[in-house]
Amino acid sequence: MTLPGERRRRRKRAFLSAGILALSGIVGGGVLAASNTWIGLSVGLAGLVAALVVLYRPGGVPILVYHSISPDASWLPWSTNTSVRPEVFRCHLQTLKNGGWTVKSTLDIVRDRQAGKRINDKTVVLQFDDGYLDNLVFAAPILREFSMPATFFASLDFIEQGKAIREDNDKLGPADWTGYMTVAELSLMDADPLFDIEAHGVNHARVPISDKPVEQLTEANWLRHAPLAWAYDSKNKARWFEAETPPPPLFIGEMVPENDSALSGRWWNDGETETEVAYVQRVGHALNRSRKELGEILGKDVVIFAWPFDRYCPVSVAAAKEAGFVAVTGGRGENRPEEDPTILSRVHIHDRAFGRGPLWLEGLALRARVNSASGRLVWHFLVVLAARIRSRRFGRPGYGPVS
Repeated sequence: MTLPGERRRRRKRAFLSAGILALSGIVGGGVLAASNTWIGLSVGLAGLVAALVVLYRPGGVPILVYHSISPDASWLPWSTNTSVRPEVFRCHLQTLKNGGWTVKSTLDIVRDRQAGKRINDKTVVLQFDDGYLDNLVFAAPILREFSMPATFFASLDFIEQGKAIREDNDKLGPADWTGYMTVAELSLMDADPLFDIEAHGVNHARVPISDKPVEQLTEANWLRHAPLAWAYDSKNKARWFEAETPPPPLFIGEMVPENDSALSGRWWNDGETETEVAYVQRVGHALNRSRKELGEILGKDVVIFAWPFDRYCPVSVAAAKEAGFVAVTGGRGENRPEEDPTILSRVHIHDRAFGRGPLWLEGLALRARVNSASGRLVWHFLVVLAARIRSRRFGRPGYGPVS
C-alpha cells in the first residue's frame, strides 16, 4: 500500500531532481560556453532534456472523484469543496474527450490491474461519492451524452426512503434535487450499462479520538460538524440537513473534540480509547453490513469500497478484504502496474479551480490535474498554482464528508 503523503513526496523529489538537473546543465553549459559555445549549448540542452525525462513518466491511471453535480448545492455546508456545476462537469468531460482520454469503469480497471493486463496510456476513471440525488438528475445525463462510464458510492444510512424516481431536471427545482437517491433511483442507475453502484459504508460518521478541544459548536457551524452525531444514531439520515437544532451528543456552546473517520479512528469514550479488539469488531461489522445490505438492495455482488473522508488504516483495509471487497480507495499512488492493484488512488475534483473565471479555465485545470495524476508532471505546476489561488479565495477544505 502506498502510504499517505507518499505521492506528494515523490512529486517534490521529482521537481527537485528536475531543478538540479536543469540548473546543473545551465550552469555547466554557461561555464563551458566561455571556451566552446557548442559544448556549452550541448551540456545545457542535455540538462534540460534530463529534467523533462524526470517530469514526464506517463503510465498512471487517474481516478477522478466528484461528489455533488448541481447548479445549487447550498443545502450542503461543505458544497464549496464538494459540488461542481453541471456546465463545468460537461466542460470536464469535453476536455477529456478532446484530450484523447479513454474513460473506463472502476471494475474494468481493477480487473485489468489484478490480471496484470497492460492499461493503455491516457486512461481515466470517474467516480462519485455519497449517492446524492443530483448525480441522477444532472451527472447521469451528461455522462450518457459522452457515453462515459462511472461508479457511484452510496452509504446505507443516507439512502432516501420512498420509491420515487426523480430524473427530469426540466421539471425539478432546487428543493427537489437536494438530498440523496432512493433505492429505486440507485437501482435505476445500477441497471444502466454505463454505471455501477458500490459501497461507501453505513453512516459516514466521525468519532472523537481524544478530549482535546478543536472548536466551539455554534449555530453557524454545527451542520458542518454533523458527522460527529451520525455514529450515535442508527436511524436513516437522508434528511439530516433539515434539522433545526444539532442532534445529541452535539450541543451549542460545547467544544468539538478532536475526531477522525469512524472507520479509521479509535473511539474516545468515557475518558478511554477504544481497545484494539473493540475497534476491529466495530469496523468489521460496518464493512460486512455495508457489503451485504447494499448487495441485497441492488441484487448483485458489491465489491468496491470507497472510504468516507478517504481515511483508512491497515486494520480497516484488512477488515475490508476480510468482508470480501476486492478493492478499496484511499491510496496515495498513481495506480501504476507496480502498485498494489487492490488499492485505488484518487484525485478529488473541485469547481472554480482557479477561484473564479470562465469555463476554459475550468477545462485547463482539469487538463492539468489529469495529466499530472498520470505522471506527466510538467503539468503539476498548474495544479499547484490553481490550488494556491483557490485556497486564498475559499480557504482550505474542512473535514466535511468530502468523499
